[in-house]
Amino acid sequence: MTHSAPQPAPEPAPHTGPPRWLAWSTRYTDHVAEVCTTPAGRADLASGHSLRALAEPWRMLPHVRTRIPRHAGDTKIAYLAVAAMYAAYAPNPATVRQDDVTTWNPAHGDFGWSLALAVQRGVLREESATELLKDLARKRELPALIRRLQPVVRRLADAGVPLSWPRLLNHLVRWPRNRTDIADQWMYSHYAPTTIPDGEAEESAA
Repeated sequence: MTHSAPQPAPEPAPHTGPPRWLAWSTRYTDHVAEVCTTPAGRADLASGHSLRALAEPWRMLPHVRTRIPRHAGDTKIAYLAVAAMYAAYAPNPATVRQDDVTTWNPAHGDFGWSLALAVQRGVLREESATELLKDLARKRELPALIRRLQPVVRRLADAGVPLSWPRLLNHLVRWPRNRTDIADQWMYSHYAPTTIPDGEAEESAA
């Protein structure tokens, strides 16, 4: 099955930030990016490269402990996993540093959007992307989802496929309670790959 190429959102007005429902996750991922501007900080966060490492995140915690909500509970692993994946796989923000380090880009859609772009660029076959989305949808537990996501995120990053880190964090944190809705959204984004308008569409999920 073929689908249209992912389309970027219209250019935002100057200094336009993320929508309100993504503000909290963007603040966290921006902090992670700031930590990663130093080699030591990036290495500490990247040390959480596996579920075993995430279970003993001693090097990571000094950098992100105060940024993880106290009510995070079992979803704390989502914050740690996103920080580790960003540090390990995302382009080094120190090499493209501007006045403000930010992970927000309104032209980047969710994970399904990224997979559609990967198919368009020949990084993944359509059949592989579809099977991956089906497999992810079956992961009821957050650790199992993260274990399956890690090598895929690495493959996308190695190929230069854009990934919205704030959107990914938002979805991982919400996964235990909203798995079906998020999996459906990834599938719809994959087959109709346009960026979600930066309005109030998901405000209730914040």
